[in-house]
Amino acid sequence: MNNLLKMERYQLVHNRVYWGGILGVFLLGFITADTYVPEVMGPSGGAAQSLVDIFNGMVYDSTFLLILICSILSLILGQEFTWRTISQEICVGHTRQQIFASKIISYLAAFNIMAIVYPVAGCIREYGKFGIGDIGFFFYNVVKAVVYSFVLNSAVFLIAVFCCYWFRNSSKAVAFTAGSTFVLSLYLGYGMKLGFPVAFLPTFQVREAISSQAFILPGALIIGAAWIIVLIVLAWNKFCKCDLKWSGLGNSMKS
Repeated sequence: MNNLLKMERYQLVHNRVYWGGILGVFLLGFITADTYVPEVMGPSGGAAQSLVDIFNGMVYDSTFLLILICSILSLILGQEFTWRTISQEICVGHTRQQIFASKIISYLAAFNIMAIVYPVAGCIREYGKFGIGDIGFFFYNVVKAVVYSFVLNSAVFLIAVFCCYWFRNSSKAVAFTAGSTFVLSLYLGYGMKLGFPVAFLPTFQVREAISSQAFILPGALIIGAAWIIVLIVLAWNKFCKCDLKWSGLGNSMKS
């Protein structure tokens, strides 16, 4: 298991698509940071008063960003099926449980880091304007935002993971992932305006967590955990049904 985790980390660290995504997200956050100063959480959110407002506002408004990040995740993970990388891992003796767990851990960690780069870039851009201010207050809010972002964004990222195990093809996984996350984003936006039920969405719970001063929000944690459990079970079920036999070794022996 440790060897698999090290291999996954090595592959992601040396993946140009992943680093291209990190760079793109950073540039996007750096460029758009100024737009959060007059309206930190939309028209009704008021102007930003501190760097905490910038950080929270960019986390609050990062729903659209998840479409891009989920698409990158499904592209990279989908390529492991297209290029038969997972089949090779089976051939060298790793169990399906080990492979599945290592990919869930590695991909969720890596792409949550990518998501948090967005508000970090905004804070770097606006640091000269606001400064950190009260360090304790700043880190309290940042830690809370990171915790809830990790839990609730992971629920969204698992949609991409499920799509990869369902289609086992990078192009189909990217298309379906982008489409499904886009539809959920549209539903969130229009649902909040029209009064539709949106509390079940992880992206809505991220906004609720950022808007609240409390650190422990049972509703957000329960909804995030429910999505994570359901999607992991569905993804595992699909993964168990995958045909991961690799003929490369046999063919090379025959030749």
